[in-house]
Parts: sequence; structure tokens; C-alpha cells
Amino acid sequence: MKVLYFKNNTCKVCEAMLPRVQEIAEKYEVPFQVVNVENDPETAGQFLIFSVPAVVLVDSEGKELTRFARNFSLRDIESYIDRYTYYMSM
Repeated sequence: MKVLYFKNNTCKVCEAMLPRVQEIAEKYEVPFQVVNVENDPETAGQFLIFSVPAVVLVDSEGKELTRFARNFSLRDIESYIDRYTYYMSM
């Protein structure tokens, strides 16, 4: 699993959420990548990102598992990772 965090240069919410989402990735030892949609529109387009902040979780092959955009809580992200790791360990 990998966490992709989509942001732009003018989004204050993006800047505030970035360290918190990064902490979650570190807590679960999941690779983390920041994608600035202004600097990397190709990646944003591949994942159909139309609003920021957005968090996309992908599997080891790069396929989207789930996404969180606009109004989401950090607990939503943690809960999904918890469920995913539980079922993958079965």
C-alpha cells in the first residue's frame, strides 16, 4: 500500500493536513508521496483529481484502493488502513 497526497500551492487546508497525513503514513509504515497538482498535472489526471486536498491509497501495483477528498477526517484514513492490513494478514 502507498499513500498519495494531492495538494496545490494555494490551498491552506492542504498545507495544514499534510503533516498529519504524513504522520499516519509513518505510524503504519506505509510509503508516502506528495503530489502537487500544479507541478504534476499528469499524475493528477491519471487519478482524476478534481479537488484538493485528496488522499488516494493504492496497492503495490499502483491500483487505487480508496480515496478521500474534500471533507474527510484523519480517522477515516486510519480506519481504512486498519481494516486493509487486518484483511491482508488473514
